[in-house]
Amino acid sequence: MRNNVKRILSLALIVVLLMTAVVPCFAEYVNSETSYRAVIVDDANLLTADEESQLLEKMEPLTKYANIAVYTVDTPTDMLDYERAREKRSELFGTENAAVFMVDMYLRRIIIQRYGNMEKIFDNSTANNITNNVASYAHNGNYFGACSTAVSQMLSVVRGNDVPEPMKHLSNACIAIMLALVFAFIIAVMTSTEYSGNVKKSAAVGTVPTLELFNLRLDGTSTSERYSPPSDSSGCGGGSSCGGGSSCGSSCGSSCGGSSF
Repeated sequence: MRNNVKRILSLALIVVLLMTAVVPCFAEYVNSETSYRAVIVDDANLLTADEESQLLEKMEPLTKYANIAVYTVDTPTDMLDYERAREKRSELFGTENAAVFMVDMYLRRIIIQRYGNMEKIFDNSTANNITNNVASYAHNGNYFGACSTAVSQMLSVVRGNDVPEPMKHLSNACIAIMLALVFAFIIAVMTSTEYSGNVKKSAAVGTVPTLELFNLRLDGTSTSERYSPPSDSSGCGGGSSCGGGSSCGSSCGSSCGGSSF
């Protein structure tokens, strides 16, 4: 009899351990003044209990303005990134003011999906700047760092501050360097002895000297080509928009911005 009891207790303990191992972590805070909620749904189990506690505390000030969720997921899906984020936002908050920061391990995407007043506070450019800033954390496996930094920058934006844009500054620096190299090349060609041999002078007939460089002429004529980019077959409906390389969002006016990692 005792052996049977021990076996039953052992099996029950194993079942409990298995359930706690596969059940995703969930944490929630409710703002007593606004009724907005801060929610962590760690379906991918990327965060420890201590990290969830720290992150939830950091999310609390955002509930003054709207609902906020951090959502991690790693299951296969046929949905696009913004569709998955939008579905979770709708599941958690319905049509209330809300923003969801999603880390999708299956699609390797980070998304900020917004609705209501959060669309006005976060345009796609701002959302993309935030996801770009934290993508390196996720790429290196520091998912708490990615979530925590994103929440901090989202809070900074709703308080009226700008988001740091290191990637934008780096891009501008690269463009400036490229332009400098192009101008240096042009100057070098113009001052070279080879180029001087291409200048044609004809004082006898009084023709205007011509200078041929990249199809430009000093006699007032020029040749040029017009580039017509291929038409974009994608479109946006219902005033929605998406950033970070994804297609357009929902017809209900929600929007998103995101980055790959």
